[in-house]
Amino acid sequence: MTHLSEDRVKDLFRDIEGRIKRGNPNSIRYLKNLHPSKDEIEGLEWRYRLSGYLEGLAVSDQIDNGFIEPLVATLFSRTVVSDGDRPGRARPFSIDIVTEQRKTFSFDVPAMNPLDAYVQLTKRTAYKSIHGIEVIKVFEGLLPDRASGVQPLRTFHTGELIFTA
Repeated sequence: MTHLSEDRVKDLFRDIEGRIKRGNPNSIRYLKNLHPSKDEIEGLEWRYRLSGYLEGLAVSDQIDNGFIEPLVATLFSRTVVSDGDRPGRARPFSIDIVTEQRKTFSFDVPAMNPLDAYVQLTKRTAYKSIHGIEVIKVFEGLLPDRASGVQPLRTFHTGELIFTA
C-alpha cells in the first residue's frame, strides 16, 4: 500500500473538491467528513470509503469518471495501465463464428495468440448470445485488412468450444 503523507492526503482532497462539478456544497461537506485524521492515514478504511464515494459522484455525474482510476491507483498503490501498454493485447486477430444455420458472425479481437483471441472472445456478451455454434475460425489481422480466401490460423470445432449457449 502506498504511504501517503499528511500533506499528500490534503492535496488529494483539495484536488477532488476542485473537480466536483458545480461545487455542490453537500458533496463537498460529505467529502470533508471522509478526510482521515493523522492516526487514520496509514489505514485502509478511509481509502475504501473515499473510493466508494467517488464512484457515487461519478454515477451521479458530479465528477469526471476518468479522474477516479488514477486516484484509486494512488490510494491503493496500483499502477494505471494504459491501453497502449498491454503487450498481451498487442496482436490483432479477427474471428468468424459459423452457426448451424450457416450464419457467420465476425469480430476483431486483440490478443497474444489465436487461442488467447478465442478466449478473449468468450468473455464478450455477444459471443454468449450466439446459439448453435459449429465452427470458430481465428485469422491474423483485423477484419478490414483480411484478404479474401486467406486460411485461418486456428479453427475450433464443436467439441473444442468453451462457454457456448
